[in-house]
Amino acid sequence: MLLTTAQTQQQPTGITLNLESTSVLLGILVSACALGAIAIKIITQFNNVTNSLKEIEEDLTKHIVSEGHEKIEPRLKKIEEVDKKLDLHIQDMLNRKEAVNLIANQLDQKINHKYTVLYHSLKDIENYLNKQGNFRIRQYHEDEKE
Repeated sequence: MLLTTAQTQQQPTGITLNLESTSVLLGILVSACALGAIAIKIITQFNNVTNSLKEIEEDLTKHIVSEGHEKIEPRLKKIEEVDKKLDLHIQDMLNRKEAVNLIANQLDQKINHKYTVLYHSLKDIENYLNKQGNFRIRQYHEDEKE
């Protein structure tokens, strides 16, 4: 008879609450509330920042209108354009200066080379004339007797 009673007893169909399941359920609820509170706090701070930015923008536009900055803005753009043009002209002048310096240095080198060649040619002629007779070329302060 014991066997039949054990088979006839049915398991209860529902949620049984014991201490462990209650603590898990309460933990989930507290975590969800904490996450919700954090989300609300972040959204509130974001809205505060957005509102502050809108107020700053409104204050700035009021300041621009009251101070007459709209008249200054086209002048500022013109100044920026002139500044860019000035920078281009300065760079162009620096490039020209460098080119002129290179040309002047090349000319100086050519002149020095021609002078040196002429000087040596004159020395050769002087030596030749000294060997041929009593012809003498005057000595200048640059040429000292050796």
